[in-house]
Formats: sequence, structure tokens, C-alpha cells
Amino acid sequence: MRALASLVMRGRFEAVMLATVLAMLSLLLPPSSILSSAAVALVTLRNGPGYGFTVVIISGLTCAGLAYVTWGAATPVIGFSLLMWLSIWFAATLLRYSRSLAITMQGVLFLGLLVIVAQYLQGQDPVAQWRSLLEPFTQSLVEAQMVEESRRQELAEVMARWVPGAVAAGFILQVMASLFMARWWQAMLYNPGGFKAEFHQLRMPRILAIITLLVLLFQTGVADLGAFADYVAMLLLAAWFLQGLSLAHGVLGKLGANSGWLVGIYFLLVFAMPHAVTALAAAGFADAWFDFRVRLQDKNGPGETS
Repeated sequence: MRALASLVMRGRFEAVMLATVLAMLSLLLPPSSILSSAAVALVTLRNGPGYGFTVVIISGLTCAGLAYVTWGAATPVIGFSLLMWLSIWFAATLLRYSRSLAITMQGVLFLGLLVIVAQYLQGQDPVAQWRSLLEPFTQSLVEAQMVEESRRQELAEVMARWVPGAVAAGFILQVMASLFMARWWQAMLYNPGGFKAEFHQLRMPRILAIITLLVLLFQTGVADLGAFADYVAMLLLAAWFLQGLSLAHGVLGKLGANSGWLVGIYFLLVFAMPHAVTALAAAGFADAWFDFRVRLQDKNGPGETS
């Protein structure tokens, strides 16, 4: 990873080349998009938003040219690339000036909210739109004899109901994952250990916890917001999950615990994802009220470090 980060920082040409190649590769290997966005974020964090923006524009035009030559259509690729890169450019710019992961994550949450709103602006009923888009997928499941024909419509309805929120939650998780990667690269090159200390202290403000409670009340029928409250709740769940992950790292770091505990947490995230994500999100939400890391530090005394 150090070699990759060093290559990005070698110059604008190298940054554009790497961002473009990884973005095109993500069409076959989706995780590559995280590395592509991290490259844009790294140059923005280190060299400023102007430098980062030129990398975004040149990389977008390069992707458009490659897509046109290869497939004869550039619009979908450039649209996806610019959405991905402009979002991470915004997050990196916010982090550069605020020097706060918590403030930056609130900005990214706002972007996620815009993703939900945009789905409503495209049509009055995003569920109906997704139901139509999922039709070929559910049909393929029937043809593969994985789902009975009698249950196909029910499956499509359930999936379409949750996809708008899942798209927004996945969006902010990808942006934050790319930003974390870029910040880690930056610390690796210029400030060893800096990202670890910064990530261990990630903590969202209590006002966001109050907003979360209000959204949960809306979900229970206090106000008729329909599925919109469900989608916002999924967005907030993703944010509290990240805080819960930071809490786990921070607490284990303060306790000097064996790294096997972190391996176990990530193991559960892979093999028991819904339950592990929910548990970490609940821990992160509780941390907004009780600030467990400060309480642990006070208990251990001022001489303890993370």
C-alpha cells in the first residue's frame, strides 16, 4: 500500500493514471473503486482542493474517452466516475479544513440524504422504479430455480422496498472507506500513527443521536413520512456503525488488548453481518450519550494512552 500511495503522490499524471485505471477496473472488480477514490482523496488532502479537482476532471475526461473507444458510450461511465470522485473530493476537502472525521462524516451523511432525495426527484415512487429495475434479476432467480414463480413478486416487492435506503447507506460507507484509506496513506507517508489516533477518537455529536431518536419515532407512526423515515434510518445506522467500529478499535487500544479481538469483530462482520452491524451501530449510538472512551481513560488515569 505504501508503494501505491507513493505513486499517487509522485505527480498529477501518476494520480490521474492510477485513479483512471482503478476506476475502469472497478467495472470488473467493484472494490477497486475504493482505491480509485482514495487516490483522489489523498491528493486533495495533501495538495489542496484545487489540485484534487483538476485530478477529478482530467480523470473523468480520460475515463470518458476510454469508455467511448471501448464501448461506444461514455455518459454512464463519466456519470458514475464523477459522482464517485466529486463526493470523495468534497469529503477530503472538508476533512482538510475541519481536521475532524466527525464533522466530515456529518457532511457525507448530508450527501447520503441527497442520494435519497434524488431518487424521489426521479419519480414520485422510487420503490416502483426499483421494482421495475429488479424484474430481470428476480426472473433470473426463477429460471435458475432459486425462487418459485409464485414468490417472485413478493421478493421483488421486499427488495424494492429497501433498495433506496441501502443505496444511500452503501454510498456513504464507500465514501468513508475511501476517505479512511486516503487518510491512512497520508499518515503512512507523512505522519506515522496519525490515522490510528484520529480514527480511535471518531465520535459523532449528541445532536445526531437526538435526530436518530426522532427518526425512529417517525418510523413508529408519530408522523406519516412513509418509507422516507426508513431510508434515513438506514443512513444513520451506517454512520453509527462506523462510530461503533471506531469505538471498538479505541477501547481495545486503550486496554492494550490482543489484536485477535479485532480479527474476531471483522470475522463476525463477514459471517454474521446483520447482527454484527446492528450491535456495533447500537454501541456507537450509546457512545454518543456516554462517551465510553473518556470514561475508560478517566478510570485508568491520565497516564494511559491509546
